Amino acid sequence: MPLTNTQIVTLFQNQSLDKTHWTHQAHITTAIWYLMNYNREDALCRLRSGIICYNLATGGENTGNNGYHETITVYWWKLIDLYILANPGMAYDQLCDTFLASPYAGQAKAFEFYTKEKLLSPQARACYLAPDIKEICL
Repeated sequence: MPLTNTQIVTLFQNQSLDKTHWTHQAHITTAIWYLMNYNREDALCRLRSGIICYNLATGGENTGNNGYHETITVYWWKLIDLYILANPGMAYDQLCDTFLASPYAGQAKAFEFYTKEKLLSPQARACYLAPDIKEICL
């Protein structure tokens, strides 16, 4: 039986989410939850530290080539925040469903804002780099 969005977040937070469930969809639903439950900056801090800790707890690494990616995390945080602001009053599960069904949720979406060379660089993994194609927007 598939996990609910809330179960994914809970298991992520206590670092017991099976790695097979830590998918692109799970990243997005977790980011939506944090942005709905904390102010923007606090949500980003909690996402950042949560992903880093989760990676280590599940046997992963956070290096210049693997694991946590700062620019991608900030990119999704910004895009999801814009989506939430554009859809006021929408409940958590509805936001998850509509965002994931939208063209904004595609994994390649970031390449509308970043060149592949910049986004996939070790520098972008280590610290946030601004988009080099266009500003992040809906």
